[in-house]
Amino acid sequence: KIKTSAECEMCKKKLESNIIYEKGVKFASLNLDDKVLTVNYNSRKTSPDKIKAAISNLGYNADEVKADSVAHLNLPECCRTPGMHHQE
Repeated sequence: KIKTSAECEMCKKKLESNIIYEKGVKFASLNLDDKVLTVNYNSRKTSPDKIKAAISNLGYNADEVKADSVAHLNLPECCRTPGMHHQE
């Protein structure tokens, strides 16, 4: 279970449809009420850190891993986290 910065149904679709293609990931489902992405994965093929990095590369926070700032800025405006500061 990974806490994300997802905002809407478009975020849900993007996260679920992209994370499922990460090596070793078997299932991914985002609950928009609490913004938690539940991921089932094969621990011999991937790790929570790799999954969090993939989420960050999509433009979303993943627990303590901050969203990649360029990817976040490329998200549709409705998917950007309000007040999120980006480091240059």
